[in-house]
Amino acid sequence: MQPLGLTAMQWEPLMLIHFGRADTVAGLARESQVNCASMTRMLDRLEAKELLRRRRSSEDRRVVHVELTSKGRKVVSAILPQVLATLDEHLDGFTGADVSQLTNLLERMLANGQRGSGTDGSQTP
Repeated sequence: MQPLGLTAMQWEPLMLIHFGRADTVAGLARESQVNCASMTRMLDRLEAKELLRRRRSSEDRRVVHVELTSKGRKVVSAILPQVLATLDEHLDGFTGADVSQLTNLLERMLANGQRGSGTDGSQTP
């Protein structure tokens, strides 16, 4: 993401907002698995780059909504092709079956991690 002036940690919140996975500071922190203070500092940097803006909820002043700016939307449109190109590089020589198996294994790992962290609603021992 260096050509876009972004670090690995900076492009994730932009994509989460773009795909509608989160639209608040707390939601972004939860989806990124970082604390709200860390997310706020990250959003400070992205806001300074004019890629997003924050606005306080009119219903609940504790809630801060986040939205992409027009510049942010342009940057996001450039992120996905770069991610896909990098992924293609890493998967060079893999068959369709290899990619399917890898996807399945990674999904199983994520499910195990969610069970272990209690994010699926279950309790950890």
